[in-house]
Amino acid sequence: MTLDEMYTEIELYGFDDLDDDQKLLLLNESYFDIATREPWPFLEAVETIVVPSGQTQITNNTLVTNNVTDVNSVLSFTDTTNMVTMTPERADIIEKEYIVTSDPGTPSKYYFIGDELTVYPATTSNTTFRLYYTRTPEAATTTSDTFYVPARHHSIIVYGALVKAFLVNDDPQSGVFQNMFEARYQQMRADVWMNQYDRPERIGVITDSYDWSY
Repeated sequence: MTLDEMYTEIELYGFDDLDDDQKLLLLNESYFDIATREPWPFLEAVETIVVPSGQTQITNNTLVTNNVTDVNSVLSFTDTTNMVTMTPERADIIEKEYIVTSDPGTPSKYYFIGDELTVYPATTSNTTFRLYYTRTPEAATTTSDTFYVPARHHSIIVYGALVKAFLVNDDPQSGVFQNMFEARYQQMRADVWMNQYDRPERIGVITDSYDWSY
């Protein structure tokens, strides 16, 4: 659905007195409510990043090739130049236990300072990383109305906006639309999270006697 189509649907429920800026505000609030509930598959992205020597900051760094600016959380982070799977660590642990050693080796750990993805130690040469991550959703604008939620589920964004609109007016209809929102949300979960029904057959090997059945 486009923004105009969402505006029209909101108006169908009696909110034709709201201007477009107000409708957009409600839609964005609804969208963020949905997108931040779970690490949705539609937020996933993969990027190959080339980092020059001497760098520790991986994201929001104009010195790297393919500068990524929308990382919310890391799903997998690999150094494909040196074939190293990067290990997550807490920033305070890096500060207390690693940085004091001035390790000159190949980066092997990553952590966040605020929202910035950082590696330890610094790169010693041009290094290529493969980053698999979830994106931070951005607010829609009049010039950019992209919602990461699949188009087939855009109605849930409208329902969420209507809940807020009715609440502003202290209208009991808000409860009705809250139920519609939650029902539509569960429908979206069932659809989005399960897209691989073709599963290989596996035989599990049991090595612990405590797992045996008698």
